[in-house]
Amino acid sequence: MRISNPVKIDNVSQTLAKGGCALCAFQKNEQSVLLKGGMRPDEFTDLCNFHAWALAAAVDVNHAANVFLSVLKHRSAMGLSKDHGCSVCARLLEAEVAQLKELLLTLKGRLVLKWMEQQGTLCAVHGDHLRQLAPSELHPTIDEIVSRTARDLETDLEALLLRPGFHAHSGGGALGRVAEFLTSQRGVNR
Repeated sequence: MRISNPVKIDNVSQTLAKGGCALCAFQKNEQSVLLKGGMRPDEFTDLCNFHAWALAAAVDVNHAANVFLSVLKHRSAMGLSKDHGCSVCARLLEAEVAQLKELLLTLKGRLVLKWMEQQGTLCAVHGDHLRQLAPSELHPTIDEIVSRTARDLETDLEALLLRPGFHAHSGGGALGRVAEFLTSQRGVNR
């Protein structure tokens, strides 16, 4: 897994028009920020499988080595066999909750709400999380956005399978969009 180059994104409203789930886009960028130096090495106490390998593949070897050293020292002090929870996953969860609340505030604007109803995208996971925080009058809208996204993905997959010359390695974009829809952004543990 390669860490993407993060861009300056302050909140989820800046990712609404990206074409995929706005929360996944924010989380993907935030994950890259955290792994590329958005956290000091001493803030890392443990890493999950995904984030350890992502960090190992990082370009900044010095930063990665310092992070791994911090995790090793922390584990040594706390006991090697104990699971202390991934530091990156914990930060991503905090960011996700804040951005879910931000998106709910953004949806109070009629123009944004109308745009989301017609064109916005939510993955199933973030749709569910948003629904849990949203007032009940927004539940049908959130459900429709998630359902429309699923219908669009089904159409894309059916078209992919009917495409002349289709072969085993020619569906990466559509398959990636479906994977994101079903499970949220890669590397964000639930």
